[in-house]
Amino acid sequence: MHLPERNEDFHRIHARVQAELDARYGNFFPDGFLKTPYSGQLHERLFSLLQENLNTDLEGDMLRIVTADSVHTERRARELRELGLDVECRKAKEGDFYNLHSLDLTFERLPSLVRTITRSKVKEKSERDRLLERAGIQSA
Repeated sequence: MHLPERNEDFHRIHARVQAELDARYGNFFPDGFLKTPYSGQLHERLFSLLQENLNTDLEGDMLRIVTADSVHTERRARELRELGLDVECRKAKEGDFYNLHSLDLTFERLPSLVRTITRSKVKEKSERDRLLERAGIQSA
């Protein structure tokens, strides 16, 4: 197992997500508001491990060791899915398994990502709802 210090594919994916956020929703939010989340080292290491084992089931314990996070691995995988990656999480008698099926992005979860960003930046629910409605996104 070799995890790079910097994963260029991870950064390219982030740039593509950012470009799509700007193209679809940039006119509805202040400049710089829609910054793609989940760009930290933890997500990058998780992505690198999944990428190195593309289309292969990985035991959750392996991901927990690499991320040094015994509690939130499923959440971090879900956040990679929110970016548009095809990460599958499944439970079996033997344990939890994670699989990155492809490096192709899908943007069907982009509205959810915008809700996440808005929730992290705007405390007042009515203001969040107003911003999301203006962008054509239903509040959760």
